[in-house]
Amino acid sequence: MQIPSSYQPGYEEALLTDPDLAKTYIQHTLIGDPDADALINGLADLDEKQQGEFIRAGMDLDEEKLRDAPQVVRAFFEKIGTPPAWFDPESVYPGCRGFQAYSDLFLTSFVVDIIVQGFTTLISQSFFTTGRLTDQGVRRLKQNILQLLEIMLPGGLERHGEGWKLSVRLRLVHAQVRRHLIASEEWDYEAHGMPISTAHIALASCNFSGMLLRSATRIGARLNDEERDSFMQIWRYTAHLMGVPEALLFSNETEACETYRVGYICEPPPGLEAIAMANSVIASAPYVIGIKDEKERDNLSGFGYRLSRALIGDELADQLMFPKSRTSGPGTLVYLRLRRRIQEILDVLLWWRPGHRTKSFMALLDVSTLEEHKISYRLPDKLHADEAKPW
Repeated sequence: MQIPSSYQPGYEEALLTDPDLAKTYIQHTLIGDPDADALINGLADLDEKQQGEFIRAGMDLDEEKLRDAPQVVRAFFEKIGTPPAWFDPESVYPGCRGFQAYSDLFLTSFVVDIIVQGFTTLISQSFFTTGRLTDQGVRRLKQNILQLLEIMLPGGLERHGEGWKLSVRLRLVHAQVRRHLIASEEWDYEAHGMPISTAHIALASCNFSGMLLRSATRIGARLNDEERDSFMQIWRYTAHLMGVPEALLFSNETEACETYRVGYICEPPPGLEAIAMANSVIASAPYVIGIKDEKERDNLSGFGYRLSRALIGDELADQLMFPKSRTSGPGTLVYLRLRRRIQEILDVLLWWRPGHRTKSFMALLDVSTLEEHKISYRLPDKLHADEAKPW
């Protein structure tokens, strides 16, 4: 079996814990997304406007426009348009309810823990090379948050839902970036395998689901078993939409966290790219929520670093060159859980206040709103973000 050289040491370690899963993960570091890659290659000779129009037609089920589209576009949307037999649209409601009750905690964990840890894998190499986050961090982070919010809305994953469309859009953007990276001289396939590989998309889906659920719990979210299971089914279907194959597609929280554990062992230690990407996430957060005062931004970034260190641990935080802190230990998490519990008691006592329970969720929706009122289906036309047209 071919093994990219960057993965060799970690793979040998992972073999000692779960050899079958380790082999499956490494095999998929060499694989892209056959269906999405075929669509992108089929559109390659068209101009940007035509590309966007055909993708929008597929998203919106515009049969008249699709008749003029390449066959590969029609085939892609026909295949992805029917949910798998295991997905029950009714099963999402408890997960949506649990997420909305603690949306502020989920979003906090998402930014300072989950995305930070995600960029400590080799996927950071792809994003760093393109400058997709370091150069345009605020907008990219908003789009990640927007996708999470949309899939967690009732109906968001229905065929015409915004969560469905944003997830498939992200899959196609990954395919386009992968095409640019493969064509460039900046990607070392022998060392790193396929850029934005299926393995990395699977690892990200496990991180955004099971690991996010556990991270939010550590700072005060309290979902019951039904809500946790439903939350995982939302992400299982989202992972399917984003191209994760059955071999790496989790069924529940335990499977997702185990796949993440083994896959993460296979990954090499964080390099300079990971350090840059992880720090850019923390630095972008104050701008994402619209803080204009420099002192306030610095204070929020400082808190973000402390909380991130408490969640990811001192060892990884030191590898990422996060600032040292004497107030980022377990006490930080205990304080956050206690503060949240007090807030829950106040919510019960102040139940009569109109809109009280939805305030934080609506604030997050406002924060993640982009300038465009419609989803753009333009694709990145250049490898580097600073050279590409807005998309």
